[in-house]
Amino acid sequence: MDEETAKKLIDEGFVKQSEQPDSSDLPADLPGRAALIKEGLLTKEQVLASKEVLTDIKGIGEKTSVEIIEILSK
Repeated sequence: MDEETAKKLIDEGFVKQSEQPDSSDLPADLPGRAALIKEGLLTKEQVLASKEVLTDIKGIGEKTSVEIIEILSK
């Protein structure tokens, strides 16, 4: 999202600015990114090391798991 749109949404009270930016190196458009971060998987290395159990994370199914691994393995 561009800064202007984000500022407008914050100013109008639709969203709240995060207290801390996440320290993740995961691509912003990675499928399931929010779910991964919520589970404490912040880095590409952590996600790839957990590839066998990604489908145990709520919101990540088999298809998304395969997609995540393909993207991060490039």
